[in-house]
Amino acid sequence: MPVAVIISPNAIPSIHAADDDTSLFDALCELKIVPADAKSDPDSLKTWIDTLPAPSGWFADVEEAKAFQKRVQMEQDAKLVKDARDHFGISSRELTALIGLADPQGDGSPVRRIMSAKQGLSGPGRRALAYAVLHGALDRKDENEALNRIGNGSWRNVKRSDIRSERKGGGIKHN
Repeated sequence: MPVAVIISPNAIPSIHAADDDTSLFDALCELKIVPADAKSDPDSLKTWIDTLPAPSGWFADVEEAKAFQKRVQMEQDAKLVKDARDHFGISSRELTALIGLADPQGDGSPVRRIMSAKQGLSGPGRRALAYAVLHGALDRKDENEALNRIGNGSWRNVKRSDIRSERKGGGIKHN
């Protein structure tokens, strides 16, 4: 079951699937965003799709599309980590510690695996890296507080005592 992912500028991203290549070609030719010269045959349509931003593509099945998307994400993570390492001017080991990745060997291997696109960043790792780039390195107390605010989706600091006072009718105290 072939799948086409279309991410075109000025259009809503779309995913199309069909029972065979001919049916998928016919369905994609109905789209207004497909240029007339790409509608001549399946090869020209695939060539046009290849010019679109990643993860656009024509895939043999859903699994191939998912694998491609994962590879694109790991390549983007690799570029992000390399840029961050260059930005800070630090080693792989120091960047590993900065974004809080587990490094049992203590040699920066998690960052090297990310930079070689063999492993991607996790959600918390990506958020920690973004926070470090925006605000610099943190001490442990500030880091825990920032990760807590990032993790719960709120940038305000609500203390347990504030929650207790709200339950007693005092309302939440805002800093």
